[in-house]
Amino acid sequence: MSIFVLKIIACVTMFLDHIRYLNPIFNKPIISYVGRIAFPLFVFFLTEGYVHTRNLKKYYKRLLLFAVISQIPFMYFRTLVGEWKMLNVMFTLILGLTCITIYDKFEKKYLSIPICILIIYSGEIINVDYGWFGVALTFIMYLCRNNKMLLSAVYTALFYTYFTYYNFSVAKNFTYFMAHLIPLVFIFLYNGKKGKDIRYFYYFFYPVHMALIYMISCI
Repeated sequence: MSIFVLKIIACVTMFLDHIRYLNPIFNKPIISYVGRIAFPLFVFFLTEGYVHTRNLKKYYKRLLLFAVISQIPFMYFRTLVGEWKMLNVMFTLILGLTCITIYDKFEKKYLSIPICILIIYSGEIINVDYGWFGVALTFIMYLCRNNKMLLSAVYTALFYTYFTYYNFSVAKNFTYFMAHLIPLVFIFLYNGKKGKDIRYFYYFFYPVHMALIYMISCI
């Protein structure tokens, strides 16, 4: 699968996940399980973007621009859930990208790793979407990107930690836990090709679909 195909899958699964809050008729377990595919794919795109970008500064600026653009639609959308005082997932990805950059650019890892840990924890303090977990997932997906077995193990361990941190029983929510591991299948099917460039559609889709869902809910 190319990045183009994976981005379409990510957008579709994110939309399905978010319409669950529009009407109880959509709030089905199967839709929730499918929705778990989206965020790890967004994280994967970020790590690939970092590896292949020719201008890291422009990459940061683009992420920050769309983080700001998305914040108001995100907050309105989050009112459907009940918790709106948080920063959208673009800010989560910016923190993750900062971890990757610091780790990659600092030769002395005994300095860069503690800084990355602080940045990961800052995700919880400033209340970005997915909190510390989202930032940590971005960082570990970059670190393990060249080793599928290691990525599978660390990815699964991180999700287990995430469930434990928020007092979710893996045994009682085993199907839901396994749904979080499905994105690995899509990531491993990545063929290294970019495919059609839908960069700006991909960025604009995030705020636009949230605004659309909120407007429909008002109707």
